[in-house]
Amino acid sequence: MKQDWRRTKEYRKWRIEVLRRDKRCVICNSIKHREAHHMNHSTYFKEERFDINNGITLCKHCHSVFHTSFKRSYRTKCTKYDFSQFIELITRMSDILNKEK
Repeated sequence: MKQDWRRTKEYRKWRIEVLRRDKRCVICNSIKHREAHHMNHSTYFKEERFDINNGITLCKHCHSVFHTSFKRSYRTKCTKYDFSQFIELITRMSDILNKEK
């Protein structure tokens, strides 16, 4: 199986630690449908796969938006830099929308 590492105890521990640390989606503050996201893609940065500092909590919707709208695919290599660019974009869009109100 291609992603057997996701079935390991080490992965489950990493995921739980990330979700407990952040408690909410770091983008929209939702507590629903939380997912642990690897900022440096787990396929390309295997040495950081279980590093809690490489994880961040996103709700299912924000996680999907990041991968499908910003990176265009879940399979595209992503890095912490890409994620910081995404956060900057979201922040700018939010500022613009708030000014229009």
